[in-house]
Amino acid sequence: MKVYSHRGESKYSPENTMSAFYLAYFVNSDGIETDVRKTKDDKLVLIHDKSVDRTSNSSGKVSQLTYKELLKMDFGNEKYKGEKIVKLDEFLNNFDSKNINIYLEIKESGYEELLIDTIKKHNKKNITLISFKFEVLEKLRNLSDDISLGWLIYDLNKDVLNDCKKIKLNHVLCTSICLEKDEVDLLKKNKFVVCAWGIVNKHDIKRLKNIGVDRIIFDSGYDVKKYLKEENNE
Repeated sequence: MKVYSHRGESKYSPENTMSAFYLAYFVNSDGIETDVRKTKDDKLVLIHDKSVDRTSNSSGKVSQLTYKELLKMDFGNEKYKGEKIVKLDEFLNNFDSKNINIYLEIKESGYEELLIDTIKKHNKKNITLISFKFEVLEKLRNLSDDISLGWLIYDLNKDVLNDCKKIKLNHVLCTSICLEKDEVDLLKKNKFVVCAWGIVNKHDIKRLKNIGVDRIIFDSGYDVKKYLKEENNE
C-alpha cells in the first residue's frame, strides 16, 4: 500500500510549501498530494483554502491577489520562516525527475485548459489530477485523453461507478470511514486504482491495508511507513 503525504509532509512542516514537499520526498513517501488554485493574474499556485488567511501572515482571497502580491507573504511558521507560495510550474520543475507520484487536487472550475497546458510541459506519467467536482473532471477528460484522473468521493454507489466509467477515470479516492472490502473489490474489478483519504489513526491504516486499498493520503508519509514497517516485523 502506497502513501501520499497530504499537502506535503504537513504534520511536520507548513502545508503546501516547498519544505513540506521536499520533506515528503526525503522521508520516502510514495507520493505528494497538493491543491491547485488560480491567482488574479492567471498563475496556478498550490494552496488549499480560498483565502490566504489561515496559512500565511496576511489575508485575502487567492483569486483576487496577483502572484507578485502572494510572493510578499510568509506561508511558514516559527520553525519554517519565510516560506513562499509555490507556483505549480516551480513545483513540477523540482519533482519531474524524482521518483515520486503526484496528486494535484483541482479546487474549482475555470482553469482546466491552463492546467492541461501546464501539465503537458512536464512528466505526465507521475501526475494524477483529482477533484471532488465531477464537472471539472469531465472538462479535463475532454481536453486530454491520456491524462490520469481521479474522483474524490464520499460514498460509492451504482451511479457513481457508472460516472467513473463514463469519463474513463483512473483513480477513485474514497473517504476511509465509508470504504469496505466489497467496494474495494468492485473498484479493482473495474480496473480503478483505489485510494483512501480522511484517515484518523493507526487502526484505519491497518484496516485499509487489510481490505486491499492501493494508496492512502495522510499528513505524514513518514509515520505511515514507520507503522507499516513495525506491523510487518511483528
